[in-house]
Amino acid sequence: ATSGISRLMWGMGVFNHHIRGVVSLACMQEYEFPRIIQNIAVDLPEEIWSRERHASDNPEEMVNKVTYKTPDYMLCSAQSYHPGERGDQQHIWQATMGPAAVVFVTHPPCESEKNPHRTNFWCGNYMLPRVAQWKDVLIAIHDLSEDDWMGFTHAYFPIHAFDQYDLREGWAFARKGDAYLALTTSQGLELTATGKHAYQELRSYGEYNIWVCHMGRAGLDGDFDAFQDKILALDVKFEDLSVQCDTLRGETLAFGWQGPFMRDGKQQAISGFKHYENPYCVAELPTTEMDIRFGEWLMRLHFSE
Repeated sequence: ATSGISRLMWGMGVFNHHIRGVVSLACMQEYEFPRIIQNIAVDLPEEIWSRERHASDNPEEMVNKVTYKTPDYMLCSAQSYHPGERGDQQHIWQATMGPAAVVFVTHPPCESEKNPHRTNFWCGNYMLPRVAQWKDVLIAIHDLSEDDWMGFTHAYFPIHAFDQYDLREGWAFARKGDAYLALTTSQGLELTATGKHAYQELRSYGEYNIWVCHMGRAGLDGDFDAFQDKILALDVKFEDLSVQCDTLRGETLAFGWQGPFMRDGKQQAISGFKHYENPYCVAELPTTEMDIRFGEWLMRLHFSE
């Protein structure tokens, strides 16, 4: 858990009940925190587009990730990670507008939220989706088994954490500060109004389903009403397990359960990324040396096998 660490080290984030890392750092006497890391952490450019690839001892666990970050929100995801396979606790994608104002979608195997169920009502996916993201737009395709007894996918949508929300014409909208979110599905969605998860769950039934998430911000998209109107004017075409949709930035995306991810008719890579590729660091995988840059600062890391 890193929120408390970031709060301690550079003043952003919140302290919470995860204290192991925070206390360990606070008690260290011979550690000097690299100022360049702090400078990067508090840097807030208009946009950051970051791609990365990670591997473990098991080649099958290779993961390609993307993150799109603005001063108002962050959208991140694992690209096409083992779609259709049984999941564990993988958190495939999330939109973040604040410490509590987060939105993500999962396919639950049961109603339990207890830890012994490694995949449960909110943690992980029973069947992993196929996901692709281009900056502020994300597409998640779910293909469930015919005998899936829950029969739905759902979004965590905590209306208590938003400054505003609205449900219009098959879309769910949320605002936190100057950050905006719009979410829709190919099978329709409904806000749960009773029970334990009342007003914090969007549920969508169907053996197959496609979720589309758009992010926006006041600086680009006007006020919240204007953002909603722009979203509702976009062309979205669903077909079983594929979708073609326009974006607020004048692009057209196409993605399906099979085949490439297309942006304006050109294939967009969703795998084979560098280890890190962002404004602060570009490194291959594997690597024995990594340069992290910010302004006139440079930190060089050396790795031994």
